[in-house]
Amino acid sequence: MERSNVAEMKNQIQNWDNFCQYHLGDWHGIWTKYSPQGHSINSFKCVRSFHLSEDGSQITQQNYYTYPDGKTKLQNAGPYTSTGLSFNGHHFTILFLDNSFSWGSTTITADAPFFETGFTHDNRRTSLTAVYKQSGELQHMTVISEQLGSFLEALPDPGVIQPDGVWQGTVKQITPDLVTSSPEEIGWQPLENECGNNQIFHLPGGSISCPLRIESNSVMDLIVDWQAASNKLFRGIRHFDNSEFSRFLLQVYES
Repeated sequence: MERSNVAEMKNQIQNWDNFCQYHLGDWHGIWTKYSPQGHSINSFKCVRSFHLSEDGSQITQQNYYTYPDGKTKLQNAGPYTSTGLSFNGHHFTILFLDNSFSWGSTTITADAPFFETGFTHDNRRTSLTAVYKQSGELQHMTVISEQLGSFLEALPDPGVIQPDGVWQGTVKQITPDLVTSSPEEIGWQPLENECGNNQIFHLPGGSISCPLRIESNSVMDLIVDWQAASNKLFRGIRHFDNSEFSRFLLQVYES
């Protein structure tokens, strides 16, 4: 087997192992959709179940939605394999870098691009999504706050991150072909210093920095922050060069 094929397989195995280590189980979530002005549109509950097959070759996903009016819906996704996910007729490579994950459109010229980035910490998981219209305008955002085995009693209040003491961090990156870098030390940077011309939304459960309108042939960062504990913050940055997704960065800050 050629060396390049061996490296590719090793990267796929590591990506798959991260998925299995951090994201299996029955995640009880509160999903809240927000307008481009940051106003709450609606909220509902969903249990996302990720189960590994007996032979360990695939993961099935089942979503069970419960809406405020009492209606329910069951939806299946997957199955996932080490090579990715087939969804709505498209094949996606989901990046699992340590406890984080990121997936979505790989070009900002695609019809109705969408993106989701999230993290796990202990028995909790949080992810934020951004969905765009075909015209390139932001359509809505969704915050998904999840817990293993039971629903959260309440969502945290939104607010700008205020580090208690001096925060230091590390950064790692993964490319679309699953090549992962070694961690490097970095100093604390507020989200406002990272967002460029993006709009920032501090929402219950997490913060997101994204453009109100995406343009073709542009450089763009989609950033998600989650303060998982008083002394720990996760930041995921999905970076695009000339409309093409080029890398995902995971920053972990601790005090």
